[in-house]
Amino acid sequence: MSADATASDEHWVPSLLQVSDPLFPTGGYAHSLGLEQWIATCGLKTSEDLTQFFMEHAGPALARLELPYLRFARQTLAKENLEALFELEQEIDAWKWASEIREASISQGRGRLRLLRKLWNDPRVDTYRNALAESHVHGHHLCVTALQFELLKVPSKAGLYAYGYQSLANYASASIKLLRIGPESAQVALHTGLEVLPSWIDQSLEIERDRAGWFAPAFDISCAQHATAFSRLFIS
Repeated sequence: MSADATASDEHWVPSLLQVSDPLFPTGGYAHSLGLEQWIATCGLKTSEDLTQFFMEHAGPALARLELPYLRFARQTLAKENLEALFELEQEIDAWKWASEIREASISQGRGRLRLLRKLWNDPRVDTYRNALAESHVHGHHLCVTALQFELLKVPSKAGLYAYGYQSLANYASASIKLLRIGPESAQVALHTGLEVLPSWIDQSLEIERDRAGWFAPAFDISCAQHATAFSRLFIS
């Protein structure tokens, strides 16, 4: 069955719900993925500020960079081309130039990989693990997520939705501690972001490899400054 299975093939839904649940222990709870320092830098305070962050940064970054690369990774994995996958991971490693963000991606990716091996007996997981042991891949979260969607036979667009949801939900969860806005307000902001998610996914499907990218130097610099912050709640 291909990654473009029809909606009537629903066997993948329970597994997708499991791996998308916050209870799935990849270590994501320990990371704000740059939001903590961005809040300190920009003085964000309200759920409206979080919504604006979704609209001006998180959503466009998904549409123009992360979701296209998730699609590229799945295409590469489907062809079982580890050399091409390594090249893809090198690019991901390069555009995550702030060390905390890069290390967070690798830490979460390897954590997800360990769980995949425990829960699903699939030779593709061992192939990837062997490539990781031999330093042919880095173990970035995005690529391991692509591997996860491939072995669970999640339809392509459903995988994009799941990844987009996880990304926005991670920020919303972190905001409850960082902005102290309360779970309900965080959910309002998340809901607004999810309403726009379909358009970001549609944009991502139009982007080819040589046009993928998201230029946000102020956010990247802020991420790099987090390591020397006076106080921190999150690793990244």
